[in-house]
This record gives sequence, C-alpha cells and structure tokens, in this order.
Amino acid sequence: MAVWSLCLVAAWAGGRWLAGRGAVVTYGGAPPFLGYLHVRLSPGTVAALVLAVLVAAWGPWCARAASWQVLLLAAWVTSAAFAACLATTDGLSGLTTPMRGEHDYLAVVPRAAAAPGDFLRTFVERAPDYPVHVRGHPPGFPLLLAGMDRVGLGGAGWAAALVIVVGTSAVVAVAVTIRALAAEAGEGVVRLAAPATVLAPWVLWVATSADAFYAGVLAWGVALLAIASTSRGRWWPWALAAGLVLGLCPFLSYGLLPMGALALVVGVCTRRWAPTVVAGAVVVGSVVAWAAAGFWLLDGLAMTHTESTLGRAAERPYLYFVVADLVLMGALVGPAGVGGVVGLGRLPRPVRELVGVALGAALVGALSGVERGEVERIWLPLACWVLPAAALVPQRRWLVAQAAVTVVLQVVLVSPW
Repeated sequence: MAVWSLCLVAAWAGGRWLAGRGAVVTYGGAPPFLGYLHVRLSPGTVAALVLAVLVAAWGPWCARAASWQVLLLAAWVTSAAFAACLATTDGLSGLTTPMRGEHDYLAVVPRAAAAPGDFLRTFVERAPDYPVHVRGHPPGFPLLLAGMDRVGLGGAGWAAALVIVVGTSAVVAVAVTIRALAAEAGEGVVRLAAPATVLAPWVLWVATSADAFYAGVLAWGVALLAIASTSRGRWWPWALAAGLVLGLCPFLSYGLLPMGALALVVGVCTRRWAPTVVAGAVVVGSVVAWAAAGFWLLDGLAMTHTESTLGRAAERPYLYFVVADLVLMGALVGPAGVGGVVGLGRLPRPVRELVGVALGAALVGALSGVERGEVERIWLPLACWVLPAAALVPQRRWLVAQAAVTVVLQVVLVSPW
C-alpha cells in the first residue's frame, strides 16, 4: 500500500513535470487521472458519505449473516446507489452529462437508429468522421443505444441507467463465478470482500462510462461459463448463453479481446473444457454473423489502430504511462484491493488465478502502449476481478480507508466520466 501511494505521488509529480515541458500527458491538470482538481460538495455527496459510513460500520456483519441471494442483491443495489450518489456531486446532471459529451456515443445514435444496417456496413469507412469514442470502439454499443431509441428508451437518461445497472451487476457476476469455481471457500472470499468491493473507487467511473457496461457484459459471460462448467446437470444451455454473451464483447470494445483471457481460467480450474469449446464456437459464430452483416472485426481493429497512431495518444510518453496505467488500476481497486494483492497466495486457487489473470491483462495493456491516457475507465472490466483480493485485509480500518479514498477522489477530482 505504501509503495502504491508513493507511485501515485510520483505519477502526479512526473505528469505535471512532463506537461510543463510540453509533453502530452492527460487532459486537465491532475495526472495520471483525466480531469482537473476542484473541490465541490452537494447533497449527493452527503448521501454517499452516509452510505459509506453505514457500509463500513455494518457491512462486514451483514455480509456474514445474510443469505447468499440477499448478499448478492444487497451488494448490487448498494454499489449502484453509491455510484449514483457520488455522481450527483456535480448535481443530478452528473449522471447523464458524460453520456451527452461531444466525443461520446449518443451523437451517432440518430444515424444508427435511422438505418442500422447501413451504419454497420459503412462503419469502418466512415469511422474517421465519427466522435472519438465511436471510432475508437466497435459499433456494438451505438447500435444497442439505437435499438433502445427505436423502442422509446432513447436519450442520456436511459443510457446512464443501462450503464450503471449493468456495470454494478459485475459485482454479482464475479461473486457467482468465484462461488461456482471455489465452492464454500469462494463464498467465504466473496463475503469478506463484499464491503470493500462496494466502497471501491471504481464506482466513480461506473457512473457514468460505457466501459462499466462492458465490464458487466464480460463478467456475466465468464459467470455463465463457470456455471456451465460446474453444473451437474444439463450444462450446454449455460455454455450457449455464455458464448452469446462473450460473443458480444469484441463488438463492444476491442480492449475486451485480451481481457477475455479471464474466460480461460474457468476451464483451467474445472478441467472441463467441453463448455468452453461450445462457448468458443458460439463466439466464432458471432464474429462470422457480424461479418456477414457488414462488419469485419479485423478491419475495425486496423482502422482503430491507424486512428490511434494519428491522434494525440501517439504523442504521449510511453514510459510514463506504463507506470501511470498500473497506478490507476490500483486507484480503481482502492487501498483494500491493493493491500490484498500483496497476499495473493493465500486466496483459494481459482480466485488467485482470476485475480492474477486480471492483473496480467492490465500489465499487457500497459506494456503494449495502446492504452495511454484516459485509462481509469478502460480498467473497469479488470478492476472488478481484482477486488476479491480485498478479502485478505483486516476489515474495519481498511474499509474506512477504502471509503475515504473514494469520497475524497470524487470531491476533489472533476472527471469527464
């Protein structure tokens, strides 16, 4: 924890020093975070603080005493409420403003809703004319928002609700995966880690960033595969469902491709590869179906790579962001998550492997140099898999530290997400 704190200070000082000499670091004046420093408070902040105090005081007892179903529901609802309250530090508009940004997805929804087939078929060739986040991702999320718009659920409000609900459901999906793979020992880990997971700073970017939605989709794909691989009955419907969900991931975010290695942990732990093979076949079928509809995944990847080499990301100092990216992963999981990683070897093997693969995927992403800047939100699909390590730290004082870091970050950091 002390090492991470020093690295955070060094990343801030180094980022300011580089920016002062003309280097492209991050937008705003608070590197390695994206945004700028400005203290503000609102009734939403007070509500979040009250909720944090209640979780820190009573969360461990409730997590031990509640039934499994009640624990999962409580963790989901509390995470969503905490994220929403924190986001309203900037007023109620804080929930929807990130979705309405000029660089975000809603700008292309009218076009996608009017002619979804044409939008998909021409996506690669027209992507350079689209907003930054649209051309940096596959067309899946804009098409989803377009579908919602066509059934009367359009606009930033519904988009924000979708992101927060699905994003915070990752807490449940990770818990389901761990219990399926590690049985009673896994349930014990989930119960110990639940309060720290709810209070982790990752919720600051759950409300409201589309990457939170991506985190939820990936987590449920892995959870369904874990259920299929540990089922004593008919496993193939679960494997098909896992394949359908995982098959969406490459068309939501290219970053989910390496993160999908989490799904392989299921087969390694259970030594039942048939469900993984079935799910993998469905994923391949999904890629073929999208190609038949007009979008070839490799063309999208090539276009995005070209755009990134022409943009400001290519000018950002590589070595600085190798460190900054990993420091920001630590910021998302908070003091309890960072402290737990130190004792990773004491976790049950399936949990240890899930956490290890998540950390490995983050390291690969940082070393690749692709994810330079704006990475708080990009790590959301991995942060939720690192947080179970918080089960290893003493609860009360670490929960106070977890809550304090989350609330203070929200109060002092103004982020576009």
